[in-house]
Amino acid sequence: MSQRIALFFISLVMASKVIAETTVLPTIWEADRLTIYSATDLNAIAPLLDTFSAQNPDIKLEYREFNTQELDRAIRAKPLVDQPDVVISSSMDLQVRLVNDGYAQPVFGEAVEALPSWANWRNEVIGFTYEPIVFVYNKQAFEEKTVPLTHESLASAMRIDDDFFIHKVGSYDARRSGIGYLVATQDEVTSSISGRLQESLGRARTQVYGQTSMLLDDIASGALIFGYNLLGSYSFAREKRDSRIGVVIPQDYALVVSRAVFISKQAKHVSNAQRFVNFLISKEGQEVIAKKSELMALNPDIDALLSRQNIQDQTINFHPIPLGPALMVYLDDSKRRRFIKAWENALLSINEDQ
Repeated sequence: MSQRIALFFISLVMASKVIAETTVLPTIWEADRLTIYSATDLNAIAPLLDTFSAQNPDIKLEYREFNTQELDRAIRAKPLVDQPDVVISSSMDLQVRLVNDGYAQPVFGEAVEALPSWANWRNEVIGFTYEPIVFVYNKQAFEEKTVPLTHESLASAMRIDDDFFIHKVGSYDARRSGIGYLVATQDEVTSSISGRLQESLGRARTQVYGQTSMLLDDIASGALIFGYNLLGSYSFAREKRDSRIGVVIPQDYALVVSRAVFISKQAKHVSNAQRFVNFLISKEGQEVIAKKSELMALNPDIDALLSRQNIQDQTINFHPIPLGPALMVYLDDSKRRRFIKAWENALLSINEDQ
């Protein structure tokens, strides 16, 4: 996705009590602005920004939107003195690497200490959403077909019914999409059949995309009939608006991404940044996420999620991806090159030979 920048100006107020107790109160110079760089669709996060601004009407909020890899490059291209105040991305691995490389400072507050361990690394990068990685399908195409509910059943279906699936499956391009690379590598860590599934995706001539919205558009239109490993928040939000698509949380295991946020080490508006990040993980912020936004709250109603699937066996193994140094293993240059080469050989070599 080419970089698109959305400037969203809102007003924010003086520090809340919890932040005032843990940080220095803002100066007049500092109190009038907060800059956020984010790999989150503005429409998806707007209810959070609206609620925060209603509580804080005196500070201008600048929100700039990128895709995940563009965001990482933008942060690394800027000197520390020119960094935004807050950085948000679903590419947890890229966020962890930025923090490890010294781009962040600690977040303070009781809500931070209450986070599950997998959603907090060193109090410097924290998760504030809970977003399963899902399958998405075109309902009309599957009217007389069984929808695959597990990774293994999907691999088998693509092998047995290849005429039905060929050229009609879509997934993220692990070379261009940060979230695509993250979930592809975590599939390899989590599942013993990831190699076989990649080969099945290759035989189906899987089409690869850099953007979730384009994938969902093509599934809805019927240009594709199935989407593999899509971000659950955007998929469920589209399902609500578009009766042509269905969403499945895989029953055997479901990777869970948490949108990760950190405060820049040399943020110019530190107190405002602390207040905003604490709001994201506060009870109020989580309720806004759950009830008003297109994201999914950190402590989701699992029963409600599963009831939407009409699944008899509601024993899905949710597998939250932990924030931490293990995520940087696949960011090593040589490891990344090897993984991408194997991924290309499995998914794309057949396509390129046609």
